[in-house]
Amino acid sequence: MSLLGNIFGWLIVAGLAVTLLNYPIKVIYRKKIARLPKDSVLRRRYGLVQRFVVQYHRFFAGFTTVAMIVHLVIQLQYRWLSWTGLVTAILMLCNGFLGGYGHYIKRKKKSAWLYIHRTIAVLMIAALAVHLATGGR
Repeated sequence: MSLLGNIFGWLIVAGLAVTLLNYPIKVIYRKKIARLPKDSVLRRRYGLVQRFVVQYHRFFAGFTTVAMIVHLVIQLQYRWLSWTGLVTAILMLCNGFLGGYGHYIKRKKKSAWLYIHRTIAVLMIAALAVHLATGGR
């Protein structure tokens, strides 16, 4: 079962990596790609990738949250409670609720929720790095 817990842990990392691509993909488009000619092949292909990442951002986050819950259940049943993992999970859940609030209630209007959402994402990356560096202890 330890192997299954590890697999779900790495699924969380993969899902989080794809979820977090949303912001850099948009920044790269604004800074570099948007300046290319409209008929540019790179601009067209990048637009497809960007559309995919941005459109499915919330589903990647949902997948990551489900993987985190499964990982947590497995770890609690067969190993121990990791305090660094708990902090990371709490940050992930808070960010998920905040993202849901922004998407469904604020209807994508930029306000303080977006900056808090991004700040929590950075804190979550730091917490995950600590969790991985300490071996999940």
